[in-house]
Amino acid sequence: MIRGLYTSAMGMIVQEKRQANVSQNLSNVETNSFKKQEIIAKAFDRVGVKNRGNNLQGNRLTTIGEMHLGVEIDDLYNDFQQGILEETNNSLDLAIEGEGYFTIQLQNGDFAYTRDGSFKINENGQLATKQGYLVMGRNEYNGNLESIQLTSDEIQVGTRGIISLPDGQSHTLNIVSFVDAQALQRLGENIYTMEGEQPLLGVEYSLRQGFVEKSNVNPLEEMVKMIEITRSFESNQRVVQSMDETLGKAVNEVGKL
Repeated sequence: MIRGLYTSAMGMIVQEKRQANVSQNLSNVETNSFKKQEIIAKAFDRVGVKNRGNNLQGNRLTTIGEMHLGVEIDDLYNDFQQGILEETNNSLDLAIEGEGYFTIQLQNGDFAYTRDGSFKINENGQLATKQGYLVMGRNEYNGNLESIQLTSDEIQVGTRGIISLPDGQSHTLNIVSFVDAQALQRLGENIYTMEGEQPLLGVEYSLRQGFVEKSNVNPLEEMVKMIEITRSFESNQRVVQSMDETLGKAVNEVGKL
């Protein structure tokens, strides 16, 4: 019976974490290019049940079966399905249709990646994210990454990331993809980092100027999940209460006999 308490309690813990995850998804419904997360649960590894009676008689313990001890969090899955593209008519707003990420440079010099293309021109005339991180371009001659210098927001951006300026100059955005996108680590503010895998040049994508990608969170779907989680949590809670009452009777009433 004590084991049942632990099993139900672990179930409640998992549902609590799922609830927090759903709340995070819902709070980012209006966040550009936000990708929802899913918590994956699994059963605890099976453990062997031994016959302790044999041990008391000096015999070796024998296995009489196996059992599970409840559930636990297995992994966190990122759903990178594309969100709806919303038109803004802002020349500095760019959306990636298909697979790919913009390359940006963090303040410490490291490169990171995002799909949020709501850009601006900073005080130095460079293309930057709304947080102030530099958006990186690719030098077509040597392949090096470099910041994108703009004289104004009167630019034309082609579907393959070539930025054309009024004075005839051009820059190429560095759009990349990854073999295993699930290995991307969230840094916050819709920014991802990658360790252990080099990015590849993006292929299956098309840029849309004057658009932003919206969140891929479906509010109705998340609300349904929240109801399911609440009911599951309450079910485990009732089991714990029932076992607690039974244990109370065993201690306080059966002991009197």
